[in-house]
Formats: sequence, C-alpha cells, structure tokens
Amino acid sequence: MYRRPRVSGVELDRTPVLASWNRRNHPDQLKLNAFLDEAEVAAALPEADTHLTLELQVGLPRSRQLANGGGDLDNYLFPLAQRLGAWRFDAVFGVKSVGATSRLALSRAEPLAPDREPDMVVRTTVSSSSRAWKEQVRDACAVAAPTEGIPGALGIDLEFRLSPDRNWSTVWKPAIDSLGPLLGVPNLNRPFAPDDDRIVRLGLHRYQDASLGWDILLRAWWGAASDG
Repeated sequence: MYRRPRVSGVELDRTPVLASWNRRNHPDQLKLNAFLDEAEVAAALPEADTHLTLELQVGLPRSRQLANGGGDLDNYLFPLAQRLGAWRFDAVFGVKSVGATSRLALSRAEPLAPDREPDMVVRTTVSSSSRAWKEQVRDACAVAAPTEGIPGALGIDLEFRLSPDRNWSTVWKPAIDSLGPLLGVPNLNRPFAPDDDRIVRLGLHRYQDASLGWDILLRAWWGAASDG
C-alpha cells in the first residue's frame, strides 16, 4: 500500500465532475472534459513521470449528504486517471467532504505497511469483464463482511495485485460494484449496484506482479468513516 500525498495540492476552480457515458457533445460530457482540462493543467505532469500517487478532494455543499445522492468516488477518480494516465500511478485516493473548494494533490509514491491484516482477500481467476469475476469478489465479501454491518459512511482501501500488462483502472468499478455484502444493495434484483456512495474515503493501490498472469489478487480494508 501507499501513503496519501503529503502535500496540500492545488485548489481547483471547477467542482470535480462524475464520469459520463453520454455522447461526446452531451452537456455532461462537455462539463466533464472542461474539468479534466483544468485538472490536467493543474497536475502539470512530465510526459514520462511514473510511480506517483494522486488524491482528489471533492468539496460538496453542506446541503448535500456525503454518503448518498450518487456521488461515487470511483466515478470521480476513473475519468481523471484515464486523462492523466492510470499507468503513472501506484495509488489513487478520493475523499468527499463538506467544503467550498476541491483540491488535487500529486506526489511520489511512498510505500506504507498496513497497520493490520486485510479484511478480505480474494484471488480472481476469470475475466475481469465477466459477471463471474464480480461473483468471485462478492462471494469473498459475503464471507468477510461483518454480520451486523457497518452503518453510515465508510472508508475503504483496495489493493490490486496484478500483471504490469493490465490497465488496473478498469477493475476499480467492478471491484467496488461487487462489495454489496458490505455496502448494502437497495435492489436485490441488481446485486452489483450497491450503495457505493457510502464510501467517503477511498484508496486504490497497485502492486505489480507478473507471476499472477491474468489473475488478480484483491485485498481490502474497510471501516467506519466520518460523513461530515
């Protein structure tokens, strides 16, 4: 695992924008691209810079509940990592908090030993684009998640051990979508659409291991977090 950047970063003029899958000229896409343009300038990354960490701090108005309302942190982080180059980063962090400003921070990756054993470990053995991959993660989560549940806002760290040949950012969303036994699932007919907006602090960590081939070893840590 890796430390969060230990720099305050750059204050952003625009509020971070969630990923959009609409057509290119849709207002949501235009708004997203305008934000990404600003973030890319703020990051000012040299072309070949690698082994970095990134943190996006998303400031939201007090009138909005942080742990619901559809503000999934991975949907803020994915388009940003894609624009800057996910291959550059050993870790990507996202935080939602009440505030008038949002910030983007980058630094060199600093390894950090976890202070405890992971809450969940699973080695996936099928294509990460398949439903079976999500089922492997969900089944492991069902065994590991506390029976009584964890109410309210959550902090989660996920470590992806995988081949250097893989684009690790493409497995963020399916991994989080498979944590229904921990996050809760509003509609049992949609088991891979959990309450992931409950995550107000998210850490995504990469460990490259060519010996895994196309398997992925996923380790997860979770706990209650402040939603203020």
